[in-house]
Amino acid sequence: MRSTDIFNLDFTATGAFESLETLGRLDRVAAMTNEAMQLLEETLAAGCREESAWRMLASLYLGVGNVTAFNELEARHEKEFGVTMFQILQAPRPPREESRRLFPMPARITAGSLPPVDEVLAACASESGAALDFSRVRGADAPGLQEFTFFLGRLPHNEDRPELPGVARFMDSLQKAAESESGTRLMWDVLFTYHMLMDDEKAFDETAIRYAVKFGVSPPSFDRPRG
Repeated sequence: MRSTDIFNLDFTATGAFESLETLGRLDRVAAMTNEAMQLLEETLAAGCREESAWRMLASLYLGVGNVTAFNELEARHEKEFGVTMFQILQAPRPPREESRRLFPMPARITAGSLPPVDEVLAACASESGAALDFSRVRGADAPGLQEFTFFLGRLPHNEDRPELPGVARFMDSLQKAAESESGTRLMWDVLFTYHMLMDDEKAFDETAIRYAVKFGVSPPSFDRPRG
């Protein structure tokens, strides 16, 4: 029952007493909800880092329609953990070899936001290797995609290639965005460069077909990486 329904009850109609009983139950539920929110707020204020507590409080905020509190909680969570609350449910941080040097990728790929490529290349060539963690990435702008294409193109294709935990989810999202009406050629450039980096000719060819259909032009050809 919506709050507007509660305030527009007709107490002269048949079933009015049943409606009053329902309203009383809702009042009790509301009191329990407020108590739960207060308890969770105090728990988080005390420094709790348990994800379930954050998500429960967020769900309660949404349940009572307190969007402002929900947005503030999400902002706090992203600042604290570097990722939005409900993204963790869908994209847990993938495992990686602890010996590799980890380069966190930005939540949003923009111009100047990527790790220094020379440092990444040096780590790739080292004995321990490198890993680029994509688990936080949620989006990108046009200048960022342009730099990202160049960045991927410079990565080694041989056994020195860095681990890319979380990149599959990002590339799946980028593929969907590229195929949408607002998809740009920059998005496709990233996809082609990524497939060449991974030496995945089959995925490259499938993407090339979709590219040709969308833009009505000949797709690029797969240039097998060397080295």
